[in-house]
Amino acid sequence: MIETHFEPVAISNNAKGNDAKILKEFKEPAWNYQVVRFISHDQKDLIPRRDKINTVGGIAARMIEALEKKKREVPEELRALVKK
Repeated sequence: MIETHFEPVAISNNAKGNDAKILKEFKEPAWNYQVVRFISHDQKDLIPRRDKINTVGGIAARMIEALEKKKREVPEELRALVKK
């Protein structure tokens, strides 16, 4: 579902090079919990940044919020993941 509606990117918080550069650009501490961000093509947050989202329902709810912000259709199967 994520790959269908978004372009997922994983950034390691303990790696050097490009990962460290991106952490700095987004002002993310290297010691942070997992963070799920939904950003636009111009690297602005679509919805507020959140950490400690580690359930399927939690991720699905964030995806819905981001899709709605962009005024895009939300698939019913995505909504069903939140209800579980």
